[in-house]
Amino acid sequence: MRRYLFIFTLALALAVPSLARSADMEAISSEGTATKSDDIADVKRRAIDHALKNAVTEALNSILSKESLSAPDAVMQSLLANPRSYVTTYKIRSEGWVTHMDLVPAGALPDGVSSAAGAVLYHIWIDASVDNDTLRDAVTKFLAINEGSGPVAINIMDVRGYAEFRALVTSLQKIAVIKDLSYNSFSNGRITMLAVASGGASNLANRIARELPENYTVVEGAGQIIIRPSAGLSHE
Repeated sequence: MRRYLFIFTLALALAVPSLARSADMEAISSEGTATKSDDIADVKRRAIDHALKNAVTEALNSILSKESLSAPDAVMQSLLANPRSYVTTYKIRSEGWVTHMDLVPAGALPDGVSSAAGAVLYHIWIDASVDNDTLRDAVTKFLAINEGSGPVAINIMDVRGYAEFRALVTSLQKIAVIKDLSYNSFSNGRITMLAVASGGASNLANRIARELPENYTVVEGAGQIIIRPSAGLSHE
């Protein structure tokens, strides 16, 4: 048992301080359009840019929804000004000209284009890989959600395996209201992390509970948070 604890502690000491993130990529299918032009290369570029913007918009709205946050229009425009910075790769599934006999849905139109019937638009359908880590960091920066934040102790209880612990840390790193996460201490059956986050311990505990799998229980008290496997409660 002592040998096991030594090995686990050594693994934490070597791997946890940096808390390097596992890449959080999301595959999103989206559509983009562009109006006619004599320069077909420009038409295709504009359609791709529109599709990438739609993909990043979907990922951004998902992050904001998870965090129970809202962003003013000016912030949304800033976040979406360069969608390519959040997309690692994309693949074109289909493309071509479409004549719309009916009114074009607003979401299918590029900015500043009328939805009148009879519009001829170049459509492109893509599968994009969106870097949620980079996008989440941008949300944190633009919304300044770290204001008024302070360190909150997160105690991870009864998690013995490093793979399970690493999975929990990865889940915590997906929470945008956590500005910084660091390792604090380790004792038999307890790993304590320190999180710099906004909103206080109670709000953070609720957000963690939504992010973690159902087989974990998250409780808050005295300004600290406890995470443990739900099955462990029966042994108290």
